[in-house]
Amino acid sequence: MTFIHFLDYWLFAAINSLAGQWPWLDWLARLLLNDYFVPTVLALLLLALWFEQKNLPGLKDREGLERANRQAVLTASLSAALANALLKVINLLYFRPRPFAGHTVNLLFYRPSDSSFPSNAAAFGFAIAAGVWFYNRTWGWGLLALAALFGLSRILGGVHYPGDVLAGAALGWGSAWLIRRQQPLVKKLLGLIEKTAGKWGFA
Repeated sequence: MTFIHFLDYWLFAAINSLAGQWPWLDWLARLLLNDYFVPTVLALLLLALWFEQKNLPGLKDREGLERANRQAVLTASLSAALANALLKVINLLYFRPRPFAGHTVNLLFYRPSDSSFPSNAAAFGFAIAAGVWFYNRTWGWGLLALAALFGLSRILGGVHYPGDVLAGAALGWGSAWLIRRQQPLVKKLLGLIEKTAGKWGFA
C-alpha cells in the first residue's frame, strides 16, 4: 500500500468512525448522501436563480443581473453534463472498489457497484456549484457548501474514500472552468433558449 492510499484510508476510517455514534448525525448523513435530496435541491436552486429578480434602481442593471444569472445556470448545467461524460470515460479506464468491498465500514447507504473513483456525487455537485460561482459569488458559496456536504456525507456513510471525493470535486470544478472559457458559445445558446422560450410564451 502506497503512502497516498494509506493516508486516504486513514482519513476515511477517521470520518467513517463517526457513523453510528449519534442518531441525529446518521439521519443527517443519510439525508445528504442519498441520490435524490441534494441533486433535487441543486436543481431547484438553479431554477430559482434563473428566475431571480432584484429591485435594482436601473432597468439596465436589473437586466444585466438576470442575464448573468441565466448564464450561470446554463454554465452549471453544461458543466454537470461535461463532468458526467468525463467521469464515464475515467470509469472505463480505471475501476476502484468501494471502501466496503475491502474493509469493515459503518455503512449508512446501499452498496453501489460502480467505481468509487472519482465520486460522481462530488463531480456533479461541484460542477453545478462552480458553474454558478464564476458568475454569482453569493449563490456560488452556498452551493459550494452544499456540494462539500454532499461529498463529505458519502465518506461518512461508507461509500467513498476522501480521495474519490477530492478527485470528483476537481473534475467538477475543472469542467466548469472549461465551460466558463467558452462564453461566446454559452451566450449564443442562452440567446437561442430565450428566443425559443419567448415564442412559447415562457419569457
